[in-house]
Amino acid sequence: MPIRTIRRHARLVAAGHGNEEERLALMEAHRTDVLARIAELQENLELIDHKIGVYRGRLDAGSADRLWAPATGTPPG
Repeated sequence: MPIRTIRRHARLVAAGHGNEEERLALMEAHRTDVLARIAELQENLELIDHKIGVYRGRLDAGSADRLWAPATGTPPG
């Protein structure tokens, strides 16, 4: 939760009763943001796992030396 939002929430809590709906709205917005970050991280993890699988497969097959090698001007093969 951004510091600005934490401060806003703290001010609302300190103000006492009558602003619970606004506090709830802040928490729900924060939850939405966290879920979006989790989804983004999950996508990143899936890509990392895919790349790990490619590396493992190439190492097991003995062809890791051709794994995204810089172009040398000579066609592979």
